[in-house]
Amino acid sequence: MNEHDSEKMASLLEKLGLTAASAPDEAEVYIVNTCAIREKAEHKVYSALGRLRAFKAKNPEMVAVVAGCVAQQEKDRLLERVQHLDAVLGTHRITDLPALIQKVRKSKDRVVEASFSDDVGSLHIPAPRKGFSPACSYVTIMQGCSNFCSYCVVPFTRGPEQSRGADEIISEATDLADGGVREITLLGQNVNAYGKDRCAGAAFPALLSRLDGIRGLSRIRFTTSHPRDFDGDLVEAMADLGTVCEHIHLPLQSGSDKVLRAMNRGYTFSDYMEKIGKLRGHVPNVAITADMIVGFPGETEEDFNQTLSALAEIRFDQIFSFKFSPRPKTAARNLPRQIPEEIKAERLAKVHALQDSITQEYHQAAEGTIEEVLIEGVSQKSGQPFGRTRTNKIVNLDSLENVGVGELIEAQIIRGLKHSLLGKKIS
Repeated sequence: MNEHDSEKMASLLEKLGLTAASAPDEAEVYIVNTCAIREKAEHKVYSALGRLRAFKAKNPEMVAVVAGCVAQQEKDRLLERVQHLDAVLGTHRITDLPALIQKVRKSKDRVVEASFSDDVGSLHIPAPRKGFSPACSYVTIMQGCSNFCSYCVVPFTRGPEQSRGADEIISEATDLADGGVREITLLGQNVNAYGKDRCAGAAFPALLSRLDGIRGLSRIRFTTSHPRDFDGDLVEAMADLGTVCEHIHLPLQSGSDKVLRAMNRGYTFSDYMEKIGKLRGHVPNVAITADMIVGFPGETEEDFNQTLSALAEIRFDQIFSFKFSPRPKTAARNLPRQIPEEIKAERLAKVHALQDSITQEYHQAAEGTIEEVLIEGVSQKSGQPFGRTRTNKIVNLDSLENVGVGELIEAQIIRGLKHSLLGKKIS
């Protein structure tokens, strides 16, 4: 999501006549687009701003901006803490970026633009054609979250759920397909809640159905889904719509009902398993990935063992796992029985070891199979083409095949590696 916001910022600045600098210290405008979801991400912001000091010393006319979630969270405190910073731009104010830069240049004042809006302007910025791959593009369908999980800072940094109009999304996706994009990824903090803030009937499965009919569009992905809002209609859409890929990212967070209640997730482990069962029953080859948090306040050894059991039972294709990180304004920050860092680290290592073995088993089981692969690019290091299967697994071709970016090919998987697959194009 931050990558796509950065693409939008670059698109806005190009309208001012600015182009990408060849090196950071040569930039006229330097933007740090930030994430606040975990403490480690926030620490990286201040490391980047430390490096910025030298750039500003070399070029005092450089306009230095912090944007994104840390900007929204800290606001004026960022200017107080970082004296060589010129401006702070909140998550709802991306469209104000050109005016903000002009204001700083003209007045030399330090500026903060971080108020929330009832209509987030950046939602309506079309996806730039210079996306992460000529064949693929992100399309934002909503922003914000209204669930208030007790550990999550997103409602405070991104605001409540706001959905784009379906017609606007369809128009953007159609333009992208007409321009050669083969795959789109629909973005939102909770795409399953799409349309619920607008009107009855503007549901996510209905949006997928309309997107499925766009000429030239081969694949549709989406992220992220919340299990609380995941329902049978979405399962049917994934089963019936040919362009919707057989992959879903459905964060579990914990295998313990006690911990899930403390997290305010709104479901039990058995609820989650029931949804997974329906999904696998309708889409037998579906790949399921998830997020997991270890060391949540009050998590006992028994709670953690339930998480390990959940991983062994569900057998996710891949997970993103993290140590609990206390975030500002969240309820979990002040919960009793905080877990020591060394115990968090031990538990995270066990989760990684178990999931790595499961993922490698999936990859090795894929050896000899035939997969549809959409070529996304060419490795700068090896010169070999790479792409993804419909189940979102990376495939590197084993030779310098004559294939173009955006080409859909059939590839035989010849080796399953730890984090990817090695394949060869079938003539």
